[in-house]
Amino acid sequence: MATLKDVAKDAGVSIATVSCCLSGSRYVKPETRTRIMDSIEKLKYIPNASARDLRSTSTNRIGVVLTDIDNIYHTEIFKGVSAYFQRRGYTINVAFSNSLPDIEREKIEDFISQNVSGLILITCQPQNTDFFVNRIRNFGIPTVFLERRPDNMDVNFLGFDNYRTIYSITKTLLENGNRQIALFTGNPAFSSESDCIRGYEDAFRHFGLSVDPSLVCETNMSKEDAFKVSMSSLCGRPVDAIAATSENIAFGVLETLHVLGRKIPEDVQLITLSEESWNASTKYPGMLHTSRTAFTLGKKAAELLEENIKNPSLFEKKTCLLADQVPKIASAPPVHAAPVQTGGALSAKEGLRILMVDLATSHSTKLLSTSFTRETGIPIEFEFVRQSELLKRISQDVDRSENYFDIYMYDVPWLDYLIQNGFLLDITDFVQSGSFHSENVFEENLENCRHGQAYYGIPIIGGAQIMFYRQDLFENRDIAKAFKNQYQISLRPPKTWTEFNGIAQFFTRKYNPDSPTEFGTSLAGSMDEELAPELLIRLWSNGGKIWDKHFNVCLNTPENAKAFRTILDTLNYTPGSPFETDIQQTVSDFASGKTAMLVTYTEYASEISTYVHKNTIGRVGYRTLPGSSPASIGWNFGLNPFTPHTEEAFRYFQWLCKTETSYYMTILNGQSPVIAPYHSHELIKLYPWLEYTEESFRYTRKRSMPYRSKSLCIPQNKIERILCSVLKDILQNNRSVEQALASAQTEMELLFKSYGYPRPLHFIK
Repeated sequence: MATLKDVAKDAGVSIATVSCCLSGSRYVKPETRTRIMDSIEKLKYIPNASARDLRSTSTNRIGVVLTDIDNIYHTEIFKGVSAYFQRRGYTINVAFSNSLPDIEREKIEDFISQNVSGLILITCQPQNTDFFVNRIRNFGIPTVFLERRPDNMDVNFLGFDNYRTIYSITKTLLENGNRQIALFTGNPAFSSESDCIRGYEDAFRHFGLSVDPSLVCETNMSKEDAFKVSMSSLCGRPVDAIAATSENIAFGVLETLHVLGRKIPEDVQLITLSEESWNASTKYPGMLHTSRTAFTLGKKAAELLEENIKNPSLFEKKTCLLADQVPKIASAPPVHAAPVQTGGALSAKEGLRILMVDLATSHSTKLLSTSFTRETGIPIEFEFVRQSELLKRISQDVDRSENYFDIYMYDVPWLDYLIQNGFLLDITDFVQSGSFHSENVFEENLENCRHGQAYYGIPIIGGAQIMFYRQDLFENRDIAKAFKNQYQISLRPPKTWTEFNGIAQFFTRKYNPDSPTEFGTSLAGSMDEELAPELLIRLWSNGGKIWDKHFNVCLNTPENAKAFRTILDTLNYTPGSPFETDIQQTVSDFASGKTAMLVTYTEYASEISTYVHKNTIGRVGYRTLPGSSPASIGWNFGLNPFTPHTEEAFRYFQWLCKTETSYYMTILNGQSPVIAPYHSHELIKLYPWLEYTEESFRYTRKRSMPYRSKSLCIPQNKIERILCSVLKDILQNNRSVEQALASAQTEMELLFKSYGYPRPLHFIK
């Protein structure tokens, strides 16, 4: 069995320091305390009676750890705790974890070092039993858990009886003839949410009915995520009733019902577990609320904790479940109107047909367009294709005698090519008219639609590459110390690609067995469209380029050779071959905790945030790219020059660039070119990457193609195919960087010559 001496030796401190850490009798530096706590956990040290006696002097200080400072429900809990203890001479300290496990652990350790008399907490890591055993139970700290019970532990626990409440609501709805009943919950890893799911499922079983899994919808318990999830779940699907496990979730669902034009309770019943409020019925007319008092929960938690504090050794742990008051539910299911559709067959005289690349923003656009159709009566049909297929599909559609699509989504680098081939309609008059409100859109994004003095579309996606990194790891003192010992510089978000590779090596377990991640980063290259930007950002930052101002090819240069050596170094710290890895895989690798850094587009930022929350990997930070040469993302909407529906399309463009639409688009994993979301303090708090996106606009460079009037444009994909062939030639054919660049230089020169570059073009057969 481990002793105090063993802990001191493992942590590299004195026995006295360990004792002070356990007792709170003297200040111990946070980094030292973390080392001691980690050693205790590693060695499975259990403090003996004498160790516990070190904490016998009461501080009359209570620590409260809650998840969210903005949650009114949690505020009321704290008020209840405070009201009880302050009358009894206790000091109350509150901390918020922001639903991040590493912050929660840090706050609990802070309270332990302060020798608090007891703890009250709502945990965001109920499955981390080892932590609670080593940090709380083994130190004999009286603790009351609220709402979420730790797995496989005998603890004091208080919460509302969510199982019985949701069971009662669902059973009543089923008795009244409802069958399409949706349940919106939080993470089922939390006992509060899993109890709700069990109650919902058992009510269906009571009637011998099967549960439709697609109607049980998990959110991260924010109203924004609830809006995103409910838009995806409810669009085009009528339901009789919706039960939400918290008001935050209900508010997000309510916003979705507003966008979809569904009224409560006429079209759908909405019932939520809710804090008691005298005006709940008038705040959100039609929405039904249970009545539970968070203040009472906090007060009873304080009572139980004090009882435990007064009897710390022999106290028998207690569980207390409080009951909700369930509202009266309508006796008949609503009558559904036919849902508004954004797809399906359209006649030649109605609606709009839109061809889009298959991206998150594209699907968000389709979901939101339900609202446009409801407002205007103009139906919309969407078709999604792979990026590699889109340009060909546009060309084929324009060449047909009867064009199918009215609106095309196109990549910014294609603009010159599309104009030269007559694939886009000049919409300058519309863009410069007051009805469009071009001032709502980022100037940089609108410029991506301009050729000369004319505009050939509006921006639909506008953003840039940014860097994502594990902030919790970068700010860990022990990790930072180990990094500095190895590289003699402080661990920070990299400013150069050399620094990036050094940090990636440090976080790759093959080179550093103590790394908390398996790999330093990952890189997407399954398609040339994904690989080319990875190459370009390194070429640009090293002063490299593909052609000069006179359209002479300059691929085989020392600057480009240096850039390729940089990316070859990066590949040592990535999982798998880049040619077998797509962007989605790199996002998954980072969000699951497999990698420490990721360079990708802001288009994927919201998705990363969702994945990270589900995997509870820790805090994520955001920065502009090393080398300050990110590639801009630019996807525009342009009009088929032969469309008979220009007026309908202009109305649609106006709607897309409205401030309200841009907020919705941002929340739905979208990337809006409208300025408003980037200046919304509420959204920036939720999505911190927004401010780095705007900052990146100052440095972004376009993936362009050579253009000269009266000359044919070289398609971007042909140029980028040759650029990507350099890396393939090196890795697959075992050629040197110089050999591969020389070969690509020759091939690129032949391509340019065939299109009349750099000499003036007279005729091409």
